[in-house]
Amino acid sequence: MPARPHRTVDRVVQILDTVSLSPRGVTLAELAGVLNAAKSSVQELTNGLLARGYLIEEEHRFHLGPGPFILAGRANKLAALSLDHQFVVELAEALGCTVLVGVRVGDAIVFVDHVGEESPSLTFVARAQARRPLYTSAAGKTLLANVPDDEMYRLLDLAGPEQAGEVRQFLAELPEIRARRLAFNRGVTLADAFAVATPLLAADAALIASITAGVGPEAADRLDELGEQLRNAVAALGPRYGLGLRRAG
Repeated sequence: MPARPHRTVDRVVQILDTVSLSPRGVTLAELAGVLNAAKSSVQELTNGLLARGYLIEEEHRFHLGPGPFILAGRANKLAALSLDHQFVVELAEALGCTVLVGVRVGDAIVFVDHVGEESPSLTFVARAQARRPLYTSAAGKTLLANVPDDEMYRLLDLAGPEQAGEVRQFLAELPEIRARRLAFNRGVTLADAFAVATPLLAADAALIASITAGVGPEAADRLDELGEQLRNAVAALGPRYGLGLRRAG
């Protein structure tokens, strides 16, 4: 049976997402507003998450508990979250532009690190750490193109009718993304942001993240050249940080 969203699971995930993005914590009333649900219904969910250690409550505000971090540590599938920030700094210096690290979370892309300010829209997206559909960004397209086909089509099937055009566009670009190991977004998602992304591999060659280089409209004409520079820079710097990257053939 194909994976499909589930209302209760979606609400639990939305609670965890909302809490994780608020350094000061979130009240029950605030969560109810975000979920557009009765406080009594939300409280049943938060009580369960508190009991299992996925949330903690301090002064009537919810924060993430140890549960999510323990699971991530056991799975060791989010290596990008502990990626040396200096690696991102060196890439940004070498390329002279904004560089972002994105990871796949379910059917979405989330940016977990960035360096640079050349593209304000991209850096805002990185700071917000909001979920965005994989097929809408250069980073997400890179991740989507590098999963097995059955998983890729399962993820695409989750898109609604209103996203059909974006899905078709991704599938049209797919052969080139896989051949060049580069995906582009030429001001489509954000009018003032032009981006190119390449995959980031772990030491065992498993896909762990995408690396995106972003520029503003004034540098849009050099995006193809920037993509080649990005791929080569990631391949050159990666081994120094224990990453099993390889240059494209």
